[in-house]
Amino acid sequence: MKYPSDANGDVFRRLEENGFDFSKEHVVDFQAVFATEAEADQIARMYLADHHAGEKLINIETKPYPEGGMELILSKKIIVTYQAISAFEKELENRVSKVEGYLDGWGVLQE
Repeated sequence: MKYPSDANGDVFRRLEENGFDFSKEHVVDFQAVFATEAEADQIARMYLADHHAGEKLINIETKPYPEGGMELILSKKIIVTYQAISAFEKELENRVSKVEGYLDGWGVLQE
């Protein structure tokens, strides 16, 4: 496939080159980093509310970030498409922008 010339496009090209199975669901981890635990918890609570409302997430976790601050990890089982990844990241970025934080990427295990 043809992907945009951006960070996600680069990841998708590498996945494709390595034979990633895009036809089935995979658990994708999305990370964001925050200055404080309170900020990470605030955003985590938003996703916990979404989870209870039917937007099923596999995991919602906060933990200390090695370089300082707190990391939020959101794990969701989805069909891995450029559009699905970009949409979730856009939503996460919108929420993260409400506090002092930034997106720190996403990852998926290749089986």
